[in-house]
Amino acid sequence: MKKILIVEDEQDISKILKARLESEGFSVDTVEGGFSALGYLKKKSAPNAIVLDLVLPERSGIELLGSFHSVWPDTKIFIYTAHTEYEERPYYYEKYIGGFFRKSDGMDKLVRRIKKSCE
Repeated sequence: MKKILIVEDEQDISKILKARLESEGFSVDTVEGGFSALGYLKKKSAPNAIVLDLVLPERSGIELLGSFHSVWPDTKIFIYTAHTEYEERPYYYEKYIGGFFRKSDGMDKLVRRIKKSCE
């Protein structure tokens, strides 16, 4: 079973996305903040994909990108955020991610991309 890590501080979004991905056959873990994400990175095996919010408590998603990529270089990372100003500055993250998705657009495109990348 393919494993997905959701790094999201908004619990409602995290729960809905987790349920949606589990209904698609994925095993899903969630963490809420930067420190939790770093702890997961140190203790757990690599997920197949990460759904990463950019604005988090303790550490930003931008700060976490490099850490995830250096430890798990083969893991696909998908940005899922309400803060679209980062979309206009892709040089911060473009070499690390498999896609940038706006929360305002819903999660259908994100889920399709995750499914395709984990085939």
